[in-house]
Amino acid sequence: MASAHARARTTVVDRTALTAIVLAAGASTRMGRPKALVPVGGRRMLERVLTNLREAGIDRVVVVLGDRAAEVRKSLALADAVVVENAGYAKGLASSLRVGVRAAPPGSRHLMVVLADQPFVSPATLERLARRAREGDGRIFIPTYKGVRGNPVTFDATLTPEAERIEGDVGCRAMFPHHLHDLREVPVDDPGILLDIDTEAELGAVESALGSGSPLRKVLDQLTAPRWSLHASPAEHPVPKRLARRPDIPALAQKLRQERVPFALATVVRVVRPTSGRPGYQAVIREDGTHVGWVGGACTEDLLVFEARAAMAAGAPRLLRVSPGAALASPQEGVVERPMTCQSGGTVEIFIEPNLPKPTLLIVGDSPVATSLATLGPLLDYRVVLVAPGADPSELPEVDEFVPRLEDLPAHLLPPTFAIVASMGKYDEAALLPLARASVAFVGLVASRKRAQTVFAALREDGVTDAQMAAVHNPVGIDIAASTPEEIALSIMSEVVRARRTAPPRAPAAREPPPSRSPAVAIDPVCHMEVPTTSPLHAAHAGTTYYFCSDSCRRKFSRSPTKFLG
Repeated sequence: MASAHARARTTVVDRTALTAIVLAAGASTRMGRPKALVPVGGRRMLERVLTNLREAGIDRVVVVLGDRAAEVRKSLALADAVVVENAGYAKGLASSLRVGVRAAPPGSRHLMVVLADQPFVSPATLERLARRAREGDGRIFIPTYKGVRGNPVTFDATLTPEAERIEGDVGCRAMFPHHLHDLREVPVDDPGILLDIDTEAELGAVESALGSGSPLRKVLDQLTAPRWSLHASPAEHPVPKRLARRPDIPALAQKLRQERVPFALATVVRVVRPTSGRPGYQAVIREDGTHVGWVGGACTEDLLVFEARAAMAAGAPRLLRVSPGAALASPQEGVVERPMTCQSGGTVEIFIEPNLPKPTLLIVGDSPVATSLATLGPLLDYRVVLVAPGADPSELPEVDEFVPRLEDLPAHLLPPTFAIVASMGKYDEAALLPLARASVAFVGLVASRKRAQTVFAALREDGVTDAQMAAVHNPVGIDIAASTPEEIALSIMSEVVRARRTAPPRAPAAREPPPSRSPAVAIDPVCHMEVPTTSPLHAAHAGTTYYFCSDSCRRKFSRSPTKFLG
């Protein structure tokens, strides 16, 4: 006969409305033995899960077995459950979810997906989820502990066709991005929703904690603290007394523009909660990957840096969307989709605008062609530097910088420089000597072919190689039958513009880790983010240790390592 406690629970949960699907089909490769049969605190893991469901009044249960199913059937009493086997369990979690959904008894109004390696989800939590589902406010119900989402997830049976279309090593969370308005977070006072046991080391930590005689609640809090501590309230996770002053991003951006330092300005333009970013949040990212400001959490940071550096290399803005449904989304023009790997599951859209210094048009000479080039340069968005000994700078106010000494020319030879020597024989050789040897974008000589041959011969005597001289454009300018100095300047600028617009994208500057970070980094095999090797999120496979940016990536890898190492 059922106890009074159990009878009280069965009056709360509508038995005909909800079916629990217990997923216990995995190969347990990290544990090395079937997790369903592993003793935890003196009781087998799957046995604990089924007992918790019964105490919550949930007796319509489907158990999905896979690897070593016969051994599990033989070792556990499963007569009260519908037991099905997933022959394709190696294809990932979604295959087991499909088998379980199809085996749900007729008349099920809600399905609760329970993980067999989470034995400490309390009956009270299971009962609360079932009650919220029965109330009808929403279609997907997710338990949270101290702001962190956990398991089991409960969803309306009308979503069954969608659940059956999920593929790969992912569960019903794949439906979240399509039902953001139907999601309901259910706060529970239960750290068990965050604790799954995947390895012997984790099992040992649980057993050791239980063996210490500590209350179960204290043990679970200790084991799950790394996941919820960043989301805890100030009382639970005190804020340091001294906080860094919030940076003035617009002022920093203006300063970098004045100093001609390349950077990208990132602005959050849209979010779908939960996410720590908010519309209007900004950050500045430099070419080496260092950055100031805040647009979101750790799952967004490395993606932002990567895309910002790519935007600077391409010289074009982009919209970055980080969302849990990125893999399922249809490509959109102008949008870069990247997966959200944080447990929060939110979406953030960030507009990334590269701010690159204007390319320099360096003009040598004070001839009519040179002065015409100095007039055209600003109209075409070039920073004009004029090297003209003896010239009067007041006569060309549009020039950004006037250099009166030819000896100072080498200080202005940076890669984004387009140089034109138009001294008409006054100091062609002296100007071309440093220009031919410099790594600049373009060098042109305004001179006839005969005059150019004389100049090149003099340069050879000074040690300039044939390869270096081959990079000097002569005659310079596109043939437009130009006659006047102004027309010649127009033809020259046409060739300069063509060279600028057809040049291959710049390679991003090499990124050095910030001084405050460990120089040792690894690549997350799931999402390919850079992760410091000091990260506590790591797993060993085939003698190699892999590091992860989030617990979500670690779980995916643990379920199917070969999927991410192929």
